[in-house]
Amino acid sequence: MNVLAIDSTTERLVVAAEINGKYYEKISDENIKRHNGLLLEYVDDILASAGAVIGVFDVFAAVCGPGSFTGIRVGVATIKAFALALGKPAVAVDALELIGYGKSGEFIAAIDARNDNYYAAMIKDGETVWEKSVTKTEMLSYNVSVTYQTLPTKGEDIVAIAKKRAEKGLFESNLSPVYLKKCQAERMKDGD
Repeated sequence: MNVLAIDSTTERLVVAAEINGKYYEKISDENIKRHNGLLLEYVDDILASAGAVIGVFDVFAAVCGPGSFTGIRVGVATIKAFALALGKPAVAVDALELIGYGKSGEFIAAIDARNDNYYAAMIKDGETVWEKSVTKTEMLSYNVSVTYQTLPTKGEDIVAIAKKRAEKGLFESNLSPVYLKKCQAERMKDGD
């Protein structure tokens, strides 16, 4: 199965692909927040390295959040466009599931959402128990280990999750961003 996967939810853009059993990836440098300008260039670079064209992919995948509001939209829109234009399926990868991928037991996967807030998911034996926006104090009150997001995310894990979801037929008819709280502009408007 040939898969193209994008994670644009963090400061580091990750474009990863598996083509004919071979893995390819492009990752942006630290603190370069130009995902929209780099994304298609990275896809082109991967295709050139593989000697392939965009139609080679059987499945397209996006990390749909939680994470950077603008970044999520860039990745989701690109993957939706590829899937729609080529008539191929799309799968969603959850950023918190990605953090916990391959880990066992009970723990919290967490992404720093700034200002003492975290996007967090309680994961037990590979299954998500809950996912929400929490303060650090609330997150630590569960008395389980916390696995924090590291950058860049692992492209191999994104592709592996995407393949598993595709094999189970867990396709998205309308790939959408996952937001666990309002964006800053909405919070300011509402006086939060």
